[in-house]
Amino acid sequence: MMRLPTLATLPALPPALLRRLRADRTGGVLVEFAILSPVIFALLFGVMQMGLQMFSYNALRAVATDTARYTFVEYQKSNRVLPEQIEDQARAIAVAPPYGLQFNNLNAVVTSPASTVPGTDLLELELTYVPMNFLDFIGVGAPTITVTRRIYVAS
Repeated sequence: MMRLPTLATLPALPPALLRRLRADRTGGVLVEFAILSPVIFALLFGVMQMGLQMFSYNALRAVATDTARYTFVEYQKSNRVLPEQIEDQARAIAVAPPYGLQFNNLNAVVTSPASTVPGTDLLELELTYVPMNFLDFIGVGAPTITVTRRIYVAS
């Protein structure tokens, strides 16, 4: 059976070696970087994630506005567009430049609640988008961004 060494059985280090090791600072920066780098990278990617979320939110608002404009124009031309056509147009606008949102992460739903304005129909466009996530490595998921836009058209 093998016996493990104890402090009493280890040879004593010379005092000169101990002083030299205590004074040596050559690896300190590397150790400090290794300790702080996960925090620094998490902050960097967190800033990138916030920027992407702000871009996605502003893009969704602009897509909703462009889709509402499309719907207004079609109704003014006496073209009654179906909710499915409005949803398809919203997706087409969202994935095209300048927005460039990811098609698989985008959902568009048009509903027709009762209008409170006489002589109009109300269409409600809801766009939902999940942006790309930079923070998966620390267990933080990307939030879902939702924009709702009411569209009043002549009945």
